[in-house]
This record gives sequence, structure tokens and C-alpha cells, in this order.
Amino acid sequence: MLCAAVHFFSVPPHLSPARQITGRLIDHSRTLAASGPYFAHPPAAALDRLYLDLARWVGSDGCHALFTRALAEARTKHPILDTIELHPRSTPYLDGVAESVEQHGARETDDALEVMLLIVVEVLGRLIGDEMATILIERGLPESVDDADRERRKAEA
Repeated sequence: MLCAAVHFFSVPPHLSPARQITGRLIDHSRTLAASGPYFAHPPAAALDRLYLDLARWVGSDGCHALFTRALAEARTKHPILDTIELHPRSTPYLDGVAESVEQHGARETDDALEVMLLIVVEVLGRLIGDEMATILIERGLPESVDDADRERRKAEA
């Protein structure tokens, strides 16, 4: 699992591309904390936002299939996700977050949803390649995230 204390733009470069993107998605969701149904749960907000962003590029059905696969895989590691349901073409896309928090606690629910988010990114990377997955996902992040990442890559080279 990713460190919950990661700060915006500070995802360590030694992490896998999927973990780096997952960290950036969650960090971005923290910056949007005042809005949306999952304001207290950045991984849920990141999943919801990623679904909306990716559905524009790969279609609602393909995106829902990707998230369904990730949820099934994440449930094998975190059975508390049994309360989570996905509702294609709906806002919010995730349902059952509040119930999971009530039953299992906020931290456990957020950790499990973070694993699901990581799996979404990993599966997408396996399907279309890490580089293309990164490009698609980063389209939904603010421009400053792309700029900061570009600068980090230049410094590493």
C-alpha cells in the first residue's frame, strides 16, 4: 500500500509508474477535499474522478469493465470492499463507501480503495502500456502536475 502521508508532487521517483500515478491521483483528490461526495476519502474521490476521465477516452463500458476487474482483484486482498458497488454512467460511480467506513473504519476503507485504484492503473498499464496509461490518466490531472513530473524526469536524466 502507498503511504497515506504522500504530499502533492512528492511521490518518490523510485516507485513503480503505477504507484507514482496512484499517489498523484490521491494527492490531487486531497486538493479537491471541499467538494464531491467523498471529500473525506481521497482514494474514493480519485476512483470516481478517474472513472469519469477514462470513460471519455475508452468508453463507459470498457472503463466499467476495467474497474470491475480491479474491484474483484482488490476484494481478494481486502474483503471489506464487498460493500462497494460500481454504477456505470452514474455520479457518483462508487457506492457503499459510507457503509464500509461505518463497518470497518475510514483508514481501512481508504487503504482498500487505494489498492483498488493501484490495480486499475496497473491493469490499464498492462493492457495499453504504462506510458500510454500515464498519458491518459494524467490528462485528468492539473497542468502543474504534468509540469512538475516533466521537471523531475529532466532532473533524473
